Amino acid sequence: MIIHSLFWLAIGLILYTYFGYLLLLWLFCALKRNHEQDFKTNQNQLPEVTIITAAHNEEKYILSKYQNTVSLDYPANKVNQVWVDDGSTDNTRELLLNLKGVNIIINPERIGKAASINKAMEQVQTPIAIFTDANTFLSRNSIIDLVKHFQNPRVGCVAGQKSISWDENDTLASKGEGMYWKYESFVKTVESCTGSTLSGTGELYAIRTNLFKPLPQNTILDDFEISANIIKQGYQIKYEHKTVASETGSLTVGEEKKRKIRIAAGCFQALARHPNLLNPVKNFEVAFKFFSHKILRWIIVPMAILILPILNGIILFFYQNQSMPYIASFVVICSFYVIVFIGYLTRNSSRVASFVTFPYYGFMMNIAMLKGLIRFTLGKQSHIWERANRKADI
Repeated sequence: MIIHSLFWLAIGLILYTYFGYLLLLWLFCALKRNHEQDFKTNQNQLPEVTIITAAHNEEKYILSKYQNTVSLDYPANKVNQVWVDDGSTDNTRELLLNLKGVNIIINPERIGKAASINKAMEQVQTPIAIFTDANTFLSRNSIIDLVKHFQNPRVGCVAGQKSISWDENDTLASKGEGMYWKYESFVKTVESCTGSTLSGTGELYAIRTNLFKPLPQNTILDDFEISANIIKQGYQIKYEHKTVASETGSLTVGEEKKRKIRIAAGCFQALARHPNLLNPVKNFEVAFKFFSHKILRWIIVPMAILILPILNGIILFFYQNQSMPYIASFVVICSFYVIVFIGYLTRNSSRVASFVTFPYYGFMMNIAMLKGLIRFTLGKQSHIWERANRKADI
């Protein structure tokens, strides 16, 4: 029966996307690990780097971010900083102008992050450019652990680990985001181990400067666009889990959902611009990973999650003589949605159990992907980034 096949196909795709894909890569990684080259850091041959930070109304973070950067374990004479003030209306500009040893670019009016990065890259004369956000703080060894991968001539970009700081008193938004990035860190680890992960993360990643291509001004996700251009040039993207960029989680689920919708719209923009990433003839590894990690998770799985209870209900109603396995599946699916509903009711509470947090956060993310697809299709997503309010902002 077609309806039965669709039902089991939907379950199979969900399980493969979140578990099977990782298991498959983990197995390949285990087989390959002994053959990987371990690059050592030569302190006398460390390259010069430029750290680029685009900021809009970040007065609460400027000084602490600057202190964090100058305290990193890397020769000070080999670290350059370029800050772009993108039309701030608070004291960001004044604070930046008082910093020592920093190149400042002032945008009188807000032009967006992509255009700000383009202007910053015009000033970069070092072989390595590092991108980070104003409200993220880097582990001391960040630069060294990023640049060591560039000893491999096949590497064009290195992604750092994004870490969300949260505790038991935080709301579901912070807890869910923290759990999600632990999962995503594992995904990037096994992807990188088997060749290349798919993108850097805006909070912290480094590239070979000569591989940078100017970004279209309406780019929504600059990190994904830069990463895609590097992969298209035949280079790998590695993931370095020891390099950590920390920030606090979103203040509320509403703030986090707003951010996720914007990211989703940017994902679909990148897909429309780079369909060749799905071409297995050009690069089978990238096409396989892009399809498994991105296409299934962005488009197919969100639809499958919504249609699954409908298919299950139709089977139970019209095929009652085959009902036993489907009664069990219906109970499981209904239980999942009950947990999601509990998560919705308690989404702004600090007393949310872990077994509620991740199912609700995961469901919210999938809904955000569909809304992002609609927003991109209708051309309603602005390229001007709007930072979500985070716990440290109150």
